Amino acid sequence: MYKLLLLVVVFGSLALHARALFETTYHSSPLTVQPFTILGRSPLYDPDDTNLFLVCPNGGAVAAPGPAIYKSSGELVWANSTFGNCYDFNLQTFNGQDYLTFWVEAGSAAVGRMGAATGLMMNSNYEVVMTVSAVNPEGTDLHEFKIVGPENKTALVTAVHTIPMDLSSIGGPVNGWYSNGVIQEIDIATRTVLFNWTTFDHIGLGESYNNISQTGQGSTEGNPFDAVHINSIDKDSEGNYLISARHSQAIYKIAANGTILWRLGGKMSDFTAVGNGTEFHWQHHARWRMDDTHISLFDDGAAVVIPTVIIVDEPVATGKLLKVDQEAMTVSLTKQFFPGPTRNYTTAEGSIEFYGDTALVGYGFLPWTEAYSFDTEELLFSAVVGPNNASLWNKNAGISNYRAFQTSTLTFTGHPTRPPNVSVTDGDIYVSWNGATHVASYTLLTGSSVGNVSEIVTSVPKSGFETQISAEGTAEFIAVAAVALNGTTLGKSAVYNMTDGSITSV
Repeated sequence: MYKLLLLVVVFGSLALHARALFETTYHSSPLTVQPFTILGRSPLYDPDDTNLFLVCPNGGAVAAPGPAIYKSSGELVWANSTFGNCYDFNLQTFNGQDYLTFWVEAGSAAVGRMGAATGLMMNSNYEVVMTVSAVNPEGTDLHEFKIVGPENKTALVTAVHTIPMDLSSIGGPVNGWYSNGVIQEIDIATRTVLFNWTTFDHIGLGESYNNISQTGQGSTEGNPFDAVHINSIDKDSEGNYLISARHSQAIYKIAANGTILWRLGGKMSDFTAVGNGTEFHWQHHARWRMDDTHISLFDDGAAVVIPTVIIVDEPVATGKLLKVDQEAMTVSLTKQFFPGPTRNYTTAEGSIEFYGDTALVGYGFLPWTEAYSFDTEELLFSAVVGPNNASLWNKNAGISNYRAFQTSTLTFTGHPTRPPNVSVTDGDIYVSWNGATHVASYTLLTGSSVGNVSEIVTSVPKSGFETQISAEGTAEFIAVAAVALNGTTLGKSAVYNMTDGSITSV
């Protein structure tokens, strides 16, 4: 086994330098966002640029965190920084309708003071229409918000609750404190808790790889011992639950009555490995696949024990698909996807998801998003949240993205309720429409009075999030119409005064 203990010093100046240098701003929009930098793209990958990537940049180098959607070309489609720190941004189905879902911290400015962290559900107008919260004194944890198929009426969420506990059996204090991991299944419509399960009742302290003497955890309520650290929940077709526990480096199958049916990985694994590559360390995002015959997971290979210490069990983080034979109790490696930019471990977070004939791997604390051919495991697409500057996250600092998910303009159509934004700057006109997914071109209109801005000056193809249009040929007032590929007008801006760029009507 590859094992290495690294001492790392992360300098505070890094975040300030990156924040000032790398975020993108626009003339027509107040957004300040990290770029989605394309590192490599096969000509065969998404030739029509219909794929949409859902990310939530976080970290010291992110001045304005929040959910964001990008195209395969790197073009920003939608972002909203009023939510603050968010995780697990995805498109999921509830009661037959698709919703953008994600977790936010307490007190998001976009939804008012909520009192506890929670999961949000947004419609295609980017309006928050529902929330999902664990029934737990300390709110909902960031690690999971999964709507359960095929019924799509309930959600799986994680929570933590700090409780007193005798930790003397592992070298901690008798009057210690324990971070009790909680998983719940919630009926979304009624907010009823259908299933509640805790690590305190079922997983012994001895299963943990988190060294209490090394971390110094457990002596105070503010710094409890994090023995298990649940970071994902799934459910199989028979109603059993599957959880990933980072600090015991194991995946657990749990019956509906709460009994642990088996463990995969960790110190007490019930499975025999067949072949190489089945080991995983500090893993994330375990999911059932292929009619519950396989499990996919993101194998981080390493973890941050305390801010200045990293434990490395594997030199490279990968996405894995494991075949799990629950009769023979064997596990074997079916697929493994390796990172393209640099072969490196990841100290936290990460995901693997499948879309058609591709696998999408998000590398978490290394903010890479990469797509692979499922059949050949060939890397087809590689992008990074932030600039193409490896020094920014050389030591897993600066920018991270908890999980990477994907949808398509063929599946999701964004209908922002606000009109396109326009800016008149230095004799040119800049237009953007945050969240509109199907704009093909912009038509510049003009007129000599506010009530008659209908003369077409020019039509230009949409070019990125913000499109620049020459103001030549305009009269005193202008407006801009957003047009779809079939010629349909999708929306129209307010009327602007060319003299000073002010809005004269809505």
